[in-house]
Amino acid sequence: MQNEILTNNPDMKNLIKVLSVLFSAGFLFTACEGPMGPAGTAGKDANEVCLTCHNTPNQDAKLAEYHLSKHFYGTTSARNGKYCARCHTKEGFIEITGAGNYVVSNDIPNATRIDCETCHKHHAFDFADDTVSFILRTNSPIALNYYNNSKTEDFGKIDNLCVTCHQIRGVTTPTVYKNSADSIAKKADATWKQLPYFPLDNAKEGTTVKLQIGQSFAVHDGNQSNLFSGINGYEYAGKTYTRTWKHSGNACTDCHMNEYNPDTQTGGHSLIVNKDACTTCHQGVDKLTPVQTSIDAKLKELGDLLAARKLFKITVSHGVSGYAPVESHDYYGVLFPTTQTTTKFGVALTSYNTVSPTTGLVVYASTVKLGTDPNYATRPGREWKYGEIGAAYNYGFINNELSRGVHNPKYAIDLLQKSIDWLNAN
Repeated sequence: MQNEILTNNPDMKNLIKVLSVLFSAGFLFTACEGPMGPAGTAGKDANEVCLTCHNTPNQDAKLAEYHLSKHFYGTTSARNGKYCARCHTKEGFIEITGAGNYVVSNDIPNATRIDCETCHKHHAFDFADDTVSFILRTNSPIALNYYNNSKTEDFGKIDNLCVTCHQIRGVTTPTVYKNSADSIAKKADATWKQLPYFPLDNAKEGTTVKLQIGQSFAVHDGNQSNLFSGINGYEYAGKTYTRTWKHSGNACTDCHMNEYNPDTQTGGHSLIVNKDACTTCHQGVDKLTPVQTSIDAKLKELGDLLAARKLFKITVSHGVSGYAPVESHDYYGVLFPTTQTTTKFGVALTSYNTVSPTTGLVVYASTVKLGTDPNYATRPGREWKYGEIGAAYNYGFINNELSRGVHNPKYAIDLLQKSIDWLNAN
């Protein structure tokens, strides 16, 4: 009865409304003071905390630096397929780090390129423990793609964010092809199709293996963390490898986000190493070129040895010489002969995966073309030795890593030299 009188009384209703507004306003004003600190300490001013990063001069400077980065120009919405979007788009990276998956759930039409919010998130306003790591999209230990995400490694808080993408990739495309002659979908006869299925097992060095068209041991220009940590190269049985060097204790950001130099446009959020910021050893002294020159010489020596066995062919792209592996078998595991023949092999694709102009999704339509082999004279005419595959893998491991050995010169030289030694001995 008393409650009815209070709620039905117009004056009391107005009073309740006024008190509610005053209470809400008081709450909002209190919230603007920032979260409460530990007992006995003053609270933080939310504006002060936010403005540490969120002020116009700081934001403009970081954005200008980032526009110099390969992350800005090297990532586009065109790479929106489910196997590529994980690292080449903002939406894909946010999805995999949030869900803890290797690939996104589906292709991402109209995906956007990597920006600030790809790597950074807003978690809270109290950054007392670790300001930088606290606002990273992820800093959890990383499931390594090479091992089909069955093996996890902790590279350190900030490095875990980088290694999410800067590692050897896993499977990127389906491995089932349709034969254009009979329209029957067939899966190529192979124990491995792409990197995750080429095990680094040096106990198999006495065996042979088919290298089929469609197979790959390419590391996709992303194995910086593997070289830096001295892991996942092909290591020959009974040989020892040096895994660490004087910079092994560094974090990615120590070099790639050091002090910004506006004159050279290096450092900071450009992610381009400002070599002059490392004053103890590098200022005014080029210590990187000698390393890269020695690595290039070893790459050429190894490439030439594989080319002499017809396992590599010498290529020229944009005036730069290089090497590409030569497949011993066709798409279906049939050995290519080294003489001209009228026999039909699965030699190429008549159609390829495309992006639908209406849905923006990838249409997987790889169809094998049957035909004679025009490259018979350059084929090895035999299966590859497992140790040869290991040597070719090591060539790609270093050649595609982009630093040309700088991330770990000791491990890089070991991988190349021991591959050369094995080829010379076998």
